[in-house]
Amino acid sequence: MIAQVDTKRRRARFANACRGRWVLGAVLPLDLALFGKSQPWRFYAGPTLALEINGSTAWVAGHANPEELASFLAFCGCESVILDEAGCLPPTGWHRAETLTVFGLAPGRALPLPAADEALWAQLALDREPAAMDVARALYPEDTARQEDLYSELCTKRIRGKALVWTLRQGRKAVCTVGAYALANGQAYMACGQTESSLRGKGIGGRLIVQMANELSAEGQRPVFLCSPERVHFYTRLGFKKLGEYIRYVPS
Repeated sequence: MIAQVDTKRRRARFANACRGRWVLGAVLPLDLALFGKSQPWRFYAGPTLALEINGSTAWVAGHANPEELASFLAFCGCESVILDEAGCLPPTGWHRAETLTVFGLAPGRALPLPAADEALWAQLALDREPAAMDVARALYPEDTARQEDLYSELCTKRIRGKALVWTLRQGRKAVCTVGAYALANGQAYMACGQTESSLRGKGIGGRLIVQMANELSAEGQRPVFLCSPERVHFYTRLGFKKLGEYIRYVPS
């Protein structure tokens, strides 16, 4: 039975289901530790299941009865679910929407910095501790609700040393950002890279990603990414290695 994580036994089940899994093994346990008390409606467990609801998307580690999972997700109003197809049957009646590839860099390894527009790069300043709201506005310029959510979560994680965000500034303006939004269990989950549209295609985003990944790797972390099909070539070109795949399912 899928139930809210509100007992020690369910917390243990949640942790066991996440253990050893790329991305999910960092993101889900960290979110539960930081937000389980203030936002309990996000976290659920079954005998061999960990499930987090983030907006309209559910993230699943482990496995559950497909019919029960489908009913639960429908009750919660979820519009998609991300799961490891090798260990979890999809919810009954849902269909595959896309394959998400996990890329990573082994601890202690370093990638060469990719080519970039050197004249542009020389104009940019690296900000290793940008204001959280500056990051939120850069990522979601038209969505104030998502800005506020990211701002709140990022502040909570940074205070505890569980997130790292960098920006490149052109003058006072943040024009490129990349972050590791879950530093937990030996993994550094990197996401939300964004470059201002007028500066895309000049290599600055890829260089910033590799620079952060190399630094995290040197500290003993394993940088990991979960990317959509159109970004596979990008991460392959930068030199990251494929570690696995997850599947996003949507209701039929």
